[in-house]
Amino acid sequence: MSTDFSIKRLKQRAQLKEDLHTILQTPEGERFFRSFLRECHVTKPVFHSDDNKLRECEGRRRLAMSYLDLLSEDDPHKLIRKLEEQKENE
Repeated sequence: MSTDFSIKRLKQRAQLKEDLHTILQTPEGERFFRSFLRECHVTKPVFHSDDNKLRECEGRRRLAMSYLDLLSEDDPHKLIRKLEEQKENE
């Protein structure tokens, strides 16, 4: 039973990855994702003296990193650098 569950999860992850790639092929999807990464502080670290705010920022960052991980086969930081370079060229 756990093997069926694992296979189902792998299929769902593959479908999600395909969906995300499809979305990012559109200008709207790319703009949204770039903004999402900025808002989640992936491209720019954030420091707070307030522990609750720091935890919130870390939660956002982890969510964004999970999507980067889904997109990237190797190093999600390559995608971050690419997005930062695109931002600088705008």
